Amino acid sequence: MTNRKVFSSGLLLIVLVIATVGYGVAEDGVGGEVGYFQITSDPSGAGVHFDGTYQGTSPVTVQVYTTASPAHTISVSKPGYQTWVSEYTGNPGAGQTITIRATLSPIPTTEPTPVPGSGKGYYSITSSPQGADVYFDGTYKGKTPVTVEVSTTGTPGHTVNIMLSGYRTWTNTYPGNPSSDQTVYVTAFLTPVENYGTITVQSYPSVATAVLDGISSQTTPCSFHNVAPGSHIMTVTKDGYGDFTTTVMVTAGKTTPVTAYLSKIAPTKGEMHITSDPQGALVYIGGAYYGITPQIVGDLQPGYYAVRLEKAGFEAWSDNVYVTAGESTDVSHTFSVTPTLTATPVPQTGTLAVSSEPAGAQVFIDGRFEGITPVTIPSIEKGSRTVLLKLIGYADWQGKVQVDTGQQAKVDATLSLLPPTPTEAGLAPLLVVLSLAGVVLAFAVKKK
Repeated sequence: MTNRKVFSSGLLLIVLVIATVGYGVAEDGVGGEVGYFQITSDPSGAGVHFDGTYQGTSPVTVQVYTTASPAHTISVSKPGYQTWVSEYTGNPGAGQTITIRATLSPIPTTEPTPVPGSGKGYYSITSSPQGADVYFDGTYKGKTPVTVEVSTTGTPGHTVNIMLSGYRTWTNTYPGNPSSDQTVYVTAFLTPVENYGTITVQSYPSVATAVLDGISSQTTPCSFHNVAPGSHIMTVTKDGYGDFTTTVMVTAGKTTPVTAYLSKIAPTKGEMHITSDPQGALVYIGGAYYGITPQIVGDLQPGYYAVRLEKAGFEAWSDNVYVTAGESTDVSHTFSVTPTLTATPVPQTGTLAVSSEPAGAQVFIDGRFEGITPVTIPSIEKGSRTVLLKLIGYADWQGKVQVDTGQQAKVDATLSLLPPTPTEAGLAPLLVVLSLAGVVLAFAVKKK
């Protein structure tokens, strides 16, 4: 039975140790994602402490690991108001924001009722945050807010020291003494002892995206505040440029500058900016349709491209255009109206020169009279033509001649004399007798 108790006690102790170790790892937030607490106050401008660490004045955003301890203490204080304190259990999820709003209550101020002619004056001392220790001329006077009474005839000049754990000591000196029944108001805004550092980021070119630890991002130039001391990864990116990454060591209370010189990535593709006058022409590149002008065609590999523009009522235009990587090539064309042309037939005729021996023969080409030899006949339709020559007393002459377009063909014909007919031979002697009779008759008449 005793062994069982010992074993149970030992097992419980091991479980407690494991739980404690696990709790410590979660509290550190190692490997965890982050969420946020958005802390506001009414009135705003109050000092905010989160788990005992000063985070600035409200409104303020506090980043926490989702795996950190789920118990948090939030304190909000402002001079003249009661300090607001709240315990919150739980953590935001990754990227989640939990809003905490503190409504501050004014502190009722009770000042000593001055006794006329008492020769007393007052210092009303407050601080932000409140609850700080007040030392007046080296003497402890309590915690803020507090009122200190002084004699108007006492040693002139007073020193006020205000101290609060986690904050720098605040000190100020006031010459002279307050007048009788006068109240001097003293407000100390305490500066926390920094537990965080700052990273400033400058990039060339600017307007790049700076990302801290892969979570928080801003546009350069920028500053990252409330950064935990230690090693952090800063990445700076910009379209068209290579990424810049560096490790930044942050020291509490100090600012660490980061300068990122970004290298431009050489472009591998280009584009065309295509316009026409008039607009609205169909755009074809390499035979593919790309819309109507004006048109920008991008993502083109360097090289020559066949560009064609078409528009109804106009003559189509085409050209080979070279695209350069990283550049926009302008392609512009002004269309001209397509003229309406009347087709003029090409003449299909030649010339024919005809002569004959003897000359004076009638010339017929394909049965049509064309003149008397010698003659040159223009506009003879090309091809094989039939030539006929006629002359009285001679036999008809007929032949073929080849006429070619734009050329001159020649015909040189020798005509054959026809033989006399029998009727013509019998009449010859009669004609001779009649002629002689006519001569004799004429002589007889003359003699009478």
